[in-house]
Amino acid sequence: MKCLSRPSSIPLPARLAAINFLCSLALYSSNIFMPLYAEEHEASRFQIGLIISAWGTAYFLSSFIFGRLSDRHGRLVFIRLGLGLAAVAYVLQIAARDPALLLSVRALVGFCLGVSSAAMMAHVFEAEGQVGRFAAYGSLGWLCGCVAAIAVRRYDALFAVSSGASALAFLLSLTLREEGGRTVKVSAFPLRLILSNIKVYLPFFLRCLGSYAIWTVFPLFLVEIGATRSWVAILDGINMAFQFFLMRYVERFSPGRTLTIGLAASVIFCAGYGLATHYLQIIPLEVVVAVSWSCLWVGALSFLMKRSVERGTAAGLLYSITYLSSSLGPLIGGVVAGHWSYRAVMFVGGGITLAGLLLSLVLPVGEPAAPAE
Repeated sequence: MKCLSRPSSIPLPARLAAINFLCSLALYSSNIFMPLYAEEHEASRFQIGLIISAWGTAYFLSSFIFGRLSDRHGRLVFIRLGLGLAAVAYVLQIAARDPALLLSVRALVGFCLGVSSAAMMAHVFEAEGQVGRFAAYGSLGWLCGCVAAIAVRRYDALFAVSSGASALAFLLSLTLREEGGRTVKVSAFPLRLILSNIKVYLPFFLRCLGSYAIWTVFPLFLVEIGATRSWVAILDGINMAFQFFLMRYVERFSPGRTLTIGLAASVIFCAGYGLATHYLQIIPLEVVVAVSWSCLWVGALSFLMKRSVERGTAAGLLYSITYLSSSLGPLIGGVVAGHWSYRAVMFVGGGITLAGLLLSLVLPVGEPAAPAE
């Protein structure tokens, strides 16, 4: 009888869920207070935007490159490489004590995460035929990252938690095996794939662009309207807890319908943030955030995975869009906050998101793109 303590004896769905849980725990433990950490190390509002932007830019480039490479060369080499490098990059944040060094290290973290993300999502779909349950455990990891942020007061300890979680995910990845069965040749720039799925990619980009403008200054906005550091983490935790339950169920509905619901809910929470005058008013809005992201993320991934043969590239493009917006959004957030106020950022983000919703209603669904010959 196999020993149940051996990782390879654990069912594959549980191992995949654990990897996503650990990756999200690592990411969120480092990210949640990053604007406050940068501010404490004498970063200006604009520099805070640049630091968050550097992380997103590196993630954008890396996920596009390595998602495509995973279609050509297999998933596991990139899953393991990204997780192992991320474990090292997270711990380097401890030494980043000025804005310039922090920017460089955060860019390195973003690059490492992009190596594994798209390959992991494609691997999950090929192994399980669905992505909702896997995504839900990512939200559970974010929730536990919030708990860690409340329990662990020191930034360097949080960065060590991130490094340790990523290292554990790397060890679990050693128990996986390739699931796809064959590799796919993908063009250097998959224009046909982009155009055939433009109804997903463009509205998704605009929603994330508006949201990342908000997330860049959101902890600072919460503090401005009375929240403590603990309440910043609690409010994020409410969002993640609801995401964990919602993502397990939204995949049973039409991907197109869930995308529309996700975009509409996004407009609602952006406007609600802008009208809030006390941090306790944010509590119901965090439930709306959970609805918006659960529907948007699971709907987009389900749509793309079911329509695409080159799943690593399709997922890589979605991650790239997400983190291109996480590169540009912080610049918008930093500029608007610097010239006007944190509250103004909420309304600007909502306007950008509304444009994405309107486009989603008028853009046609293209024919599925064939892979490159």
